[in-house]
Amino acid sequence: MISPWRCCLALAAFSFLYFSPAASSLPMSKEQLYKLATVAAAEGQYDAAVDLFQKVIEIDPKFAPAYNALGLINQSFEQGNIDAAIRYFTLATNFAPDYSESWSNLGRAYYSQGRFREAEQAFLKSLQIKPAQAEIEFALGWVYLLGQSRPEKAITYFDKALVVLDNPMIYYGRGLANLMLGDRFKVLDDVTLLRRNKREEQADRLEKMVRENVRLTSTPGMPLITGAPGDEASLFDEQLKDLESKGFKTDAQEGIKVRLRGALPVN
Repeated sequence: MISPWRCCLALAAFSFLYFSPAASSLPMSKEQLYKLATVAAAEGQYDAAVDLFQKVIEIDPKFAPAYNALGLINQSFEQGNIDAAIRYFTLATNFAPDYSESWSNLGRAYYSQGRFREAEQAFLKSLQIKPAQAEIEFALGWVYLLGQSRPEKAITYFDKALVVLDNPMIYYGRGLANLMLGDRFKVLDDVTLLRRNKREEQADRLEKMVRENVRLTSTPGMPLITGAPGDEASLFDEQLKDLESKGFKTDAQEGIKVRLRGALPVN
């Protein structure tokens, strides 16, 4: 966690470099502008960050990290512009096809719109470029479970993510997948793991499904639904909110602070 004192110093440095009269008379390189823009974005100075990222693009219209950053900014507001974010992430992947981060961000944006096929393709592309990304394997598990009703594939990716990712929501997703497959003993195993991780709400929900013999009905390739014919209810909206707050981060403001810090990505 960045200390408030360090944040103040960073913001002061940004303000001095960006707003001082001397700065306006000195030409700045693409790299300098990009670094200033990331500081501004991390501090929530989004208008200034957008202006700086646009200046980077004026210097180099094919600079993928700037497009990726603009995509994240468009997701960062309370009422984010996901369509604009997707356009920027897509431009980033077009200009730098091997830039795995932009593929991951594109997948998250598609997922938030319920565009599961496109989310799957973007996540798989990111893993092709950079294998063994536990957070992306976790995300793919939910794409296959909630978005495509493919529990076997969901379990495969949940298990891959568990190798390095300590996230109890994986047990919840795997429990739902096992419930779809009718393996209620494995569901109860995941209930136990959730209780050990103090996730009583998810554990209770899964256990209730087992005890009440809830049937998860689905068609492969279609979003997961529950209930008898005529009384279906989609799990997607409920689980999307759950994932955002308890594991699968789609909050782009936090993403900016993490993903845009440090060394300049290679284009």
